[in-house]
Amino acid sequence: MVSIGFRLPIGSGIPASVRLRFAERLEEFGYESFWFPHIISRDIPAFDSLEILTAVAARTQRIHLGTAVLQVPLYHPVDLARRLVTLDHLSQGRLILGVGIGFIPKEFDNLGLDYAARSARAVEALEILEKLWTEPEVSFDGKYFRLREVVLEPKPVQKPRIKILVGGGYHGITRGAPGAAEKSPWSQAAIRRIARFGDGWINSSGMVAGELEEGMDRIKQAAAKLGRQIRDTEFDLTLESGYLTLGHSVAAARREAQEFYGSRVARGFYQVQGNPSLDTWLSRGAFGPAELVAEKISEWFSYEQRVPALKRIVLMIASLDPVGQLERFHHEVRPLLRIG
Repeated sequence: MVSIGFRLPIGSGIPASVRLRFAERLEEFGYESFWFPHIISRDIPAFDSLEILTAVAARTQRIHLGTAVLQVPLYHPVDLARRLVTLDHLSQGRLILGVGIGFIPKEFDNLGLDYAARSARAVEALEILEKLWTEPEVSFDGKYFRLREVVLEPKPVQKPRIKILVGGGYHGITRGAPGAAEKSPWSQAAIRRIARFGDGWINSSGMVAGELEEGMDRIKQAAAKLGRQIRDTEFDLTLESGYLTLGHSVAAARREAQEFYGSRVARGFYQVQGNPSLDTWLSRGAFGPAELVAEKISEWFSYEQRVPALKRIVLMIASLDPVGQLERFHHEVRPLLRIG
C-alpha cells in the first residue's frame, strides 16, 4: 500500500519551532514520514536540513525522516558520512537519504566549488558513502576525493547501509528560458545515478503517471546495462505531489497559496533558476475545499495501478500556516481519500 508523507518547503520564513511542531503532529496523526529540503547558500530563508531532522528525531519515535533532497556535491563525503550515521543512530534507523546534485550555480560559487563538476563529484561521493558504511577501512583515489585508510565507526543501524533515494532525472516541468533550444526533458546522467546507487527514486514535484512510467522504464534499462535488475516490489519510488492548500473555496485556497509562493521570492532570484511558475504550480496541485483536494490526492494514489514501484506520496502544503493546514487535512480530507 502506498504511504503518505509530508514535506515542508524552504524559503517561506516559517519558524523552526513551527516546523518541529508540524513533524510532531504528523507522528501523532499516524503518517509515515516527514521530509525536509536542503540548501546552504541561497537568497531565501532556510534552516539546515540535517539539524532540523536531528531535532525531529529526538522528539519522535516512529515517523521516518527524509531529505528531499540533500545536495551531495556540496559536502565532503567523509564528513557527510559521519553526520548521516549520527542521525541514523539518533533516529534508530528511521533516516531515508534523498540525494541530488543541486541546480543553482551561485550556491556552488559561494562555496568555492565547480558547478559544472557537480554530477561527477556526486558520483564519487555516493561511492565513498557506500564504502564507508559497509567496509572496515576505505582508501579512494578519485578526481575530486582522495582517501587513505579511513575508518568510520559505528556503521549505520540500517543494513547494509542507509537507504538512498536518488532525485532528479526529469526536468520537463521546469523549462528553460523562453527562446532556448528545445532539449530532452530527461537527464541521462541522473537516470544512471538512480540506476547505480538508488534504492529508489524521489522525483520532481507534480509529475504525472505517464512521466513516472517513462522514468521507471528508463531507470530499469539503465540498471540492466550495469548488470542490476530493478524489481518493482523492492524499489522505493517516492512521488512528490503538487502543492495543496485547503480553503472554503478555490479562490480562497489559491490566494493563500499565492501568498505562500510570494513569500519564497527574494529579488526574483528564485524564479530565474528554472523553478515552476505560479500558474504551473497551481495547475499541478490541489487548491480548494476538502472534496476537491481529496479527489486530486486520490488521483495521485491511483498512479500505483500504472506504476507499481510507487511506495509513497509526499504531500506538500502551500501555506504560511502549515500546522493549521495539516490539522484541517487530517480531519477533513483524510476520511475522504480513496487509497485502498
